[in-house]
Amino acid sequence: MVAGALIVLLLALLLTIGVIAGGGESLTVELLGSEVTTSGSGLYFAGLVTGILTLAALWLLRIGLRKGWRQHKRIKDLERRADHTPGPARAPETGDASPPETTHAPAPGASPTDKS
Repeated sequence: MVAGALIVLLLALLLTIGVIAGGGESLTVELLGSEVTTSGSGLYFAGLVTGILTLAALWLLRIGLRKGWRQHKRIKDLERRADHTPGPARAPETGDASPPETTHAPAPGASPTDKS
């Protein structure tokens, strides 16, 4: 596998050297409805840059999808744990977040300032 990759890289290097050395003739390319005049080496490097940008975009897409998938799995795992974890008994929610107020009435026959 490594030997095959090295052979492909060597062939790409030889192709690049060949295009740079012999790509001096002028070429006319139609691009989005307009004609562009360039050399063979210019066209080669434009394709090379396009290929590199495509690979970079696919690499970033892969990273983003992996990160999103990991986050999705983490959220599902936390939800599953929360559903299966026994928690303290909960009082039914009344919709009011404030605790109930308690009032202490003085004992019959005691003055309001007596503290017993």
